[in-house]
Amino acid sequence: MRPPVRLSGRQPLYTELARRVRREGVVILDAVIDPGGRVTEVEILRGLGLGLDEEVVDAVASWRFRPATLGGQPVAVVYTLTVRFELR
Repeated sequence: MRPPVRLSGRQPLYTELARRVRREGVVILDAVIDPGGRVTEVEILRGLGLGLDEEVVDAVASWRFRPATLGGQPVAVVYTLTVRFELR
């Protein structure tokens, strides 16, 4: 099996509240990536709160992937993603 590869989509943005309190860390989520390379379901496994979890879900919905393949055929997979928030 070849895993999916992210091709495009916007990065999640900091919410004003999270920026004000200087929240940093990671949001970990499971996403179902369909055979067409689209994200169809998202489940937050570990969040940061302050609106960042919702921002990640919105951003990931815009992501497109080269789909996972099995025997050369595209297949749907559950893929664990990690999104890091760091203030610079």
